[in-house]
Amino acid sequence: GKFRTIPRTEGVSTTDIVGRMLLLTKEHHMKVGGGVLGSHSKFLTTTRLLQLFSTNVKSPASDMRVVYIDGAWDMFHPGHVAILKAAKERGDFLLVGINSDSVVNKIRGMNLPLLNLHERVLSVLGCRFVDDVLIDAPYEISPEMIASLNIAEVVHGICFEDQEYCSGEDERYRHAKGAGIFTTVKSPSNFRLENIFKRIRKNQDAFEARFEKKMKAENLHYTQKYGEHVSNGTSASAT
Repeated sequence: GKFRTIPRTEGVSTTDIVGRMLLLTKEHHMKVGGGVLGSHSKFLTTTRLLQLFSTNVKSPASDMRVVYIDGAWDMFHPGHVAILKAAKERGDFLLVGINSDSVVNKIRGMNLPLLNLHERVLSVLGCRFVDDVLIDAPYEISPEMIASLNIAEVVHGICFEDQEYCSGEDERYRHAKGAGIFTTVKSPSNFRLENIFKRIRKNQDAFEARFEKKMKAENLHYTQKYGEHVSNGTSASAT
């Protein structure tokens, strides 16, 4: 009597995500057909779904030290968890900024982000070190933003990915630097998005065969549940 089946969230599919990665070439910043890969998602975000993922989100108390860190957080992985843990240890309340698809795409390449903004938001909200997220976070941190969110410290991770996102010399932090609240923290982990891409490319033939088989099964599921038009990329989101 201890076994329980939890229904899946419609539109959230590891098969779909693997399919997006299989579209990447060996030079994963090259342009590929179909535009930004994050736009391929069938996942539809509702306020109800956001509420479910935000159950434990509470406003910081007035005496709490609010720490802010921003980024793309694409394909949320162990490297992200490590830097978020390090950032959380610097204060009482960790606010995580998540940049828009267009910002990430402009900085990182023509086929990224792999996950769209809504998918990345829910991924970050699922991390136990995160107290709240700033959706579509401003790329440049302004004095007004610092004051409005009561930010005591802005943390930037020095990591192993592209220098535009990971360089402490970035001008977008100039106001935080001027206020004396900017800190760079070296990521405790060298795991990055490229590690995932390399694993996929190493076993690409096997993944492609498995992907085609699973996509046929998923498309059949959506067609039977919602109708023929769903297999073309429109589906409902439910929990």
